[in-house]
Amino acid sequence: MRIRFLLFIFLLTAIIYTWMQAQTEQVVRRAAQGKVINQDELVSFNADVPYSKAIQSLGELSKKIDGKLLIDKSPLQGKDKTIGINIESMFWKDALELILRSNQLWYNDYPEYIEIVSLEDIGKQLGEQAQKESASKNAPPTQSVIPSSSAPATPVVVDSSDYYAKLREVSISSVFFDVNKSKLAESGVSFSIFRGKGLNLQMNVTGASKVTKEAFSAEVQPILPNQAVSIDAAISMFESEQYGDVIARPQITVRSGTSQMIQIGQDFSVFEKDFSGNTTQKFYPTGTILTVRPKIYKVGDMEFIDVQYKVEQSSFTSSTVTTVINRNMASGSLTLLNGEEGYIGGMYSNDELFLREGVPLLKDLPWWVFGLRYLFGYDSKKIVKRELIILIKAEILPTLEERAVKQHAEQKLIQDIQQDMEKDLKKNKDQEKMQ
Repeated sequence: MRIRFLLFIFLLTAIIYTWMQAQTEQVVRRAAQGKVINQDELVSFNADVPYSKAIQSLGELSKKIDGKLLIDKSPLQGKDKTIGINIESMFWKDALELILRSNQLWYNDYPEYIEIVSLEDIGKQLGEQAQKESASKNAPPTQSVIPSSSAPATPVVVDSSDYYAKLREVSISSVFFDVNKSKLAESGVSFSIFRGKGLNLQMNVTGASKVTKEAFSAEVQPILPNQAVSIDAAISMFESEQYGDVIARPQITVRSGTSQMIQIGQDFSVFEKDFSGNTTQKFYPTGTILTVRPKIYKVGDMEFIDVQYKVEQSSFTSSTVTTVINRNMASGSLTLLNGEEGYIGGMYSNDELFLREGVPLLKDLPWWVFGLRYLFGYDSKKIVKRELIILIKAEILPTLEERAVKQHAEQKLIQDIQQDMEKDLKKNKDQEKMQ
């Protein structure tokens, strides 16, 4: 009986400790709120993992995901110390904050890098900043709330309404167009994309004289062998003649300076072990993937957008031994004016088709019918070459302030119209009473 009681106490203590640990982790899951978290953005650490090793791993994730270097200027740099806290499947930035809080550290987030410093250095920086602001305003210095070593560290609360009100957004419209290059070559048709009038793209279509009438549908009938048409008309023509297919037409809104991903495909998972020995399930995205990072620049009165992109077309094959990812990838940048179109091409892939060729009916007979299928038919392998073309259009959207001014003006216009209608109504009623 006594052994059962002790076992119950031990299990209850373990459950309470696990619950308290989970509550401690949930307090700082601030960075992951409102964001779709991928499996490769989650980390797990044991409490005995060296601090330098954990910071090195988090620095690699910071560089890969946010494009920022993680610079450690804390007193713990180079010292033999563990992180002292267990972390299991936590968003990497939340894990970074939890490790820093547990070791009385914090960080400064700059556009190009993240700097880890001690709480004392944070206090000095905030004090200097407060003194500069008070000196410029001829006012006594204000006190800043700094996380102290004797109390739980809390981030400084900043009112960011003014910052978000002036943020610029970019609308990215894209078209994923898959072209059957083999069928185009068989029909004697070739094309090229070039900059047309204004900010739009056009396509230069060339058809062989013997198959021109068959190649083009009634939607676009070029009189000359070399005919320039708009991109939309060319896509409609290619689809009607089964020369290509539109895979998707996604449209997203991205803040200037941030990245967004569009995926058309599926994720697959493999079981891996991290350096702590924990078995984790890691997901890899495959299919057609487009990642864009637009940033708005202004030179004089001219505004333009630098669109950094990464295009991937991939698939996977798995077996009992290993998993292979077949991947075509391209990355670069487009410099576009407001409302201008650009394109990404050259993403080629080959599809193998196994066909039965020969005399109709006879080629498909069973083998036991006198072996006629071998006399009148044969198996053939056909390679279909395809090209993925991605069209991108970028448009700068008004800020919140500009939209608010426009909305206010529209509301005022509606109110003025209503007042005029009420005045006319009242005037008509007065005239009727006088009659």
